Amino acid sequence: MAQLQILGRVLCHPLTLVVVSLAGVFAAGRAEHEWLSVPFSLALVAALAGLLFLASGRLVFSVYLAWMGIAFITVVSAIKFRMKGFSLHFYDTVFVSKDPEVYRFLLGSYLHLIAPVVVALVLGITAAVLLFRIDRKIGWPVSARVLVMAALVVLVPLTFPAEASKDRYFYYMQGRHMSAFFVSLLDLHNLVVESGFEKRLQAVAPQPPLADTVDCGDRADLPDVFFVLSESQSDPGYFPQVGNGAGFLQRFAPGAGTPHPMQVETFGGGTWITNLSLMTGLSATDFGWRSPYLTITLQDKVAGALPEVLARCGYRTVVMTPMDFSFVNEGPFLKSIGFETVLDIKDIAAPFYHLRDIFYYQAAEAFIARHRKEDGRPLFLEIQTMFSHSPYEGRMEPELKVEGEPFSGDFQANEYLRRMAVARGDFQHFLDKRKADAGERGAVVLEFGDHQSSATKPLVDAIAGDDALATPGSLAYRTFYTLTTFNHPLRHPMPDLAPLDVGFLSASLLDAAGLPMSPVMADLVRLRDHCGGRFHGCKDRAEVDAHLRRRVDSGLLHLFPEAAPLRSPAPLQSVDAR
Repeated sequence: MAQLQILGRVLCHPLTLVVVSLAGVFAAGRAEHEWLSVPFSLALVAALAGLLFLASGRLVFSVYLAWMGIAFITVVSAIKFRMKGFSLHFYDTVFVSKDPEVYRFLLGSYLHLIAPVVVALVLGITAAVLLFRIDRKIGWPVSARVLVMAALVVLVPLTFPAEASKDRYFYYMQGRHMSAFFVSLLDLHNLVVESGFEKRLQAVAPQPPLADTVDCGDRADLPDVFFVLSESQSDPGYFPQVGNGAGFLQRFAPGAGTPHPMQVETFGGGTWITNLSLMTGLSATDFGWRSPYLTITLQDKVAGALPEVLARCGYRTVVMTPMDFSFVNEGPFLKSIGFETVLDIKDIAAPFYHLRDIFYYQAAEAFIARHRKEDGRPLFLEIQTMFSHSPYEGRMEPELKVEGEPFSGDFQANEYLRRMAVARGDFQHFLDKRKADAGERGAVVLEFGDHQSSATKPLVDAIAGDDALATPGSLAYRTFYTLTTFNHPLRHPMPDLAPLDVGFLSASLLDAAGLPMSPVMADLVRLRDHCGGRFHGCKDRAEVDAHLRRRVDSGLLHLFPEAAPLRSPAPLQSVDAR
């Protein structure tokens, strides 16, 4: 008891409080990565302390608890940023936090990061309880405490960062771990107020609607189409720091087509963001900070997406995912855009999310075999993989050794590259199966990297600078795609655009491979050529908005109440050019 009292006197001493606060100021500079937003961060601490002081009358307790509360949010935001390149946002509590599958995934994959935070939270709560008991009330009247609180709260808007006023979306991608969550509270008005992107499209002049047709070509000549989502993969050749990075992709998957640079719109995580853009021909960045939540907000609002186009020409449309159907609402969203079947973690009997890719390819082979026996339709199957995904603190499948390792002196970077080498070997095995199984129908295999890994962040920073994540066209968002065909010659090569934005990839494939083509996909090809392969970053942004408005006026996008009703996703009459 005496020791506790001594500790209490030390903690409550003004000098200790000053030292702790000065340490907090220094930590704020580190957490924000630069000092321009630090005054706002400190104003948040002061305002919270003022509110606690008003409620409790205990000054020391209020200051300490304010620092601990902001520190907890800062750590959580830093962890999310490390995994996804996007700071903690209030909408995480509105959407993602309600999904139990998100918790299962995070606990299963990132327990080593979450456990210390939980322990720190428990210790912080314990310390707060002790401080509350030790610290004595200051005999200030409520009116005086109200004045103190009001003065401190006023500092918050006065110190609000100018860069957050200009573009909050990119603010969340700059590593502002201490302030980003509180800045995101300003986005609450979007729950009831229409966003700027939708308002801009409403202001575009109405466009002539696109015809409700699909050119299927010769249905007897339609090949099977396979999309392979190569989780967290990018081309190590982009990074000179990786000594043997040149030719890495081809070395471990020699049967794959030539890698082509592709630009995505998420970093370190957010697979569903890339997949949404790929399937719909939309730019997630157009929606700003809402991009991580589009599988929720765009469900039943998109028609004419890739799986629907293929389904209208007789394809069986299937996606195989290592996650649960409900994870970030991706399963319901994919069903809403034309996927007939979503095979999730339970359907493929996966014991866990994070398995070697050969497991997913074998599950795909089993499904393909059943499909061949049960269904005569051509098959469109997307396979999502997982082996290259973070975390990299431990060596997965440690007995697997690949040629060339170690690839890096950094353990995590080496583990990432080793997993990618193993994953590419598994992909080569899948390609060998497709070659053997092509038959007269033929097969088209499109592989793509959904985003870069968190392990490449230091490599990106060394080349593109610390703010690369805040620049959509930077190296941080560069992945790749490969196209491999078996017994199905291309009509013409894929576009020679480096890089190609992911929103144009599906339309480009349909065009190059002579696959079913709809008017909206044809217009995407036209827009691609007009914009040099850039979607959100097109220099002629008015042309992009005109294309999107045309889709709205055609009933293909329902982005605001006044928009035309969404077309039925059911197969309608098609143009069969035999």
